[in-house]
Amino acid sequence: MRPRPALLGAACFPLGVRLLAIVVVFGAFAGNAAAAVLNVQAVASSSSATVTWQTTTATRGRVVYGVNGLYLYSAQESTASTTHSVTLDDLNPSTTYSFRVGSATGQATTSPRPAEVRFGTDGMRITANGSLFFPVLSYEQCVDTLARALALGVNTFVQVPFTGCTQPATVTPPYLLSDQYAAQNGAGWYLPDEPDGWGITPEEMPQLPPAAQTGRLRVLNVSQHFFSGQAPINDHFDRNDYKRFAALTDVIGFDMYPIVKFCGRVPLTDMFRAQRELMTIYAPGKPTFQWIETSQMTGECPTLQITPQIVNAETWLAIAGGACAIGYFTNSWTGDLWNRWDFDAGVEQQIAATVAGVQRLAPALCDGQYGDVVDPWNGTVMASSRTLNGALYVIAVNGSDKQTTVPFRVDALAGRVLTVLDEGRTIKPVKKVYFRDSFAPYQVHVYIAGP
Repeated sequence: MRPRPALLGAACFPLGVRLLAIVVVFGAFAGNAAAAVLNVQAVASSSSATVTWQTTTATRGRVVYGVNGLYLYSAQESTASTTHSVTLDDLNPSTTYSFRVGSATGQATTSPRPAEVRFGTDGMRITANGSLFFPVLSYEQCVDTLARALALGVNTFVQVPFTGCTQPATVTPPYLLSDQYAAQNGAGWYLPDEPDGWGITPEEMPQLPPAAQTGRLRVLNVSQHFFSGQAPINDHFDRNDYKRFAALTDVIGFDMYPIVKFCGRVPLTDMFRAQRELMTIYAPGKPTFQWIETSQMTGECPTLQITPQIVNAETWLAIAGGACAIGYFTNSWTGDLWNRWDFDAGVEQQIAATVAGVQRLAPALCDGQYGDVVDPWNGTVMASSRTLNGALYVIAVNGSDKQTTVPFRVDALAGRVLTVLDEGRTIKPVKKVYFRDSFAPYQVHVYIAGP
């Protein structure tokens, strides 16, 4: 669905310069809790914050923290003490976090990420200078759309500047994936797009050194035909070839576009199933991602609209399936000219909200241990869990346009009460490992059980 990529292309912009600052914030105390918890302080860098405090009796401390809510948990200190220090890792740069120690509360603001960044991977995590980095990708933007993409939370740009742009960019994107394979700057390389669709074999792909050697990512997008729910793309490609493609990359993803490509014949839930197969069969132990449709794109299905609810559901289906990066394909051919910034009604605003929600949960999503969630009597709600520092997170998505109520089995639940993130309600398990909930069409619920 895109022009055949050249093996050499446009050069990328240098990274912008950002200064590092240290922020110190003193905790506020609630009522008589000040007698038990004293001298709360926080010192933050670009990707972490160390919280220190004292208690009048020896305890094993833990910090609860988050952006616009307290839903992430540090590990509990290993020994009891009256002097405490807990470091919160994998924070987003230039972000204010609230935290709580007992009933004492405070805030810590991280500084911008340093200009010099070395990228890498650690299991399903993508890292920047060793800390978690959750890429949000956009494809081939020009000067008039770069700033708008940045405003949505896009932090990684593919093939920018694109050779089809008529004006030089006046905004320097933060991180760039170039198709100029001799380039040595930027976040990394974007390998030829959908090589399986163009008949490019693994042997014909650029042979680039891994991120562990260069500090730059090798990122590849393949078609959806690796998925068992799709026919092989042609007679020449065995599905095992996708394992060989994955071996050439640090990060691998795919596009499916169930509305635009298939006019609704493919269920949204296949995005979850395909992501799981990519993660477990073809690229185990590597970060994976998925492109999300944002408009009619090609105009082949004019009666179907990409709604904000569908875009949100598709994003979370990919994440529930194991994605630790997301791309939004904002380009279209619905008019006479290639349009790099095309959204159906309300989608642009929804992406900003969805990206913010994903980024604030990124430590739980990509640092936590992945777990399966059983949905015994329903085929439209997909779910998975993460366990991090004793806390349980369940991501559940209704991939259909029908309202439904479903039960879930989560073995790690262990009888705990779940809080539904941002919804002001809790759910008690029906049995030790079972709970049930209702979903509006395309609704997403994130459930949290503290340690």
